[in-house]
Amino acid sequence: MEQEKGYRAPRYFLLTESELLSLIICVLLDISEYVVIILVMPVVGDLFDILGTIACLLMFRLVGIISLLEFVPGADIFPIFIITWLVWFYLKKRRERESQQKKWI
Repeated sequence: MEQEKGYRAPRYFLLTESELLSLIICVLLDISEYVVIILVMPVVGDLFDILGTIACLLMFRLVGIISLLEFVPGADIFPIFIITWLVWFYLKKRRERESQQKKWI
């Protein structure tokens, strides 16, 4: 019983609904590039990249600029939208931790 009392879940694995929704959107954007064959075509694929980049800029604001790497030739093999989400999530948690520390000082 005493061990259960002292257990605390790690902060970085607790997601709010908005964080989870944005992660799901990013995963779907990256997976759809690999799954849907028609997106391999240059024009359709680039339009899809534009829509994904706009979505990232709206969801993550300034951090969404990372998603512009999607337009670099050959960078489509990397999960850019998921990487953008990871950077945004890390920076958000770091800001929250710093604000909590300032509150206690």
